[in-house]
Amino acid sequence: MTKEDKDILLRLLQQHKELGISEQIDYQKHYLDSLISNSVALSDLSPEPIDSKMVDKQDLKQEMVDKWSIKPSLAEKLVDILDFVAEKDEFTTEQIVSHFGFNTTTAKRYLRQLTEFGYLEAHGGNKNRTYSKQ
Repeated sequence: MTKEDKDILLRLLQQHKELGISEQIDYQKHYLDSLISNSVALSDLSPEPIDSKMVDKQDLKQEMVDKWSIKPSLAEKLVDILDFVAEKDEFTTEQIVSHFGFNTTTAKRYLRQLTEFGYLEAHGGNKNRTYSKQ
């Protein structure tokens, strides 16, 4: 295994750790030990590409926590909603309720917060309200 391969592995493992993946049965140590001891080349591993959205989600979550002093757990839910609607032109509260399993009141609260933070724009009255990205 080349030094470059090891450096790449260590970066991947660090990203996995940041995403909480490495907490599974000392994943980091076993994974790295196995690769090094078997001298497996990275090209043979065929790892799934790291989704850039994952990194962006973490950055956005931290931005929300820092900027609005909200709990990380709430920021994560809000970021998940933004990720879900990223490809949609317009969406409704009902779509959020259906996808995430939130009750209607909770979904409306999250959407109101995202609107107040400037990530979403609300359209229409209470009964026929839709949302779009700002």
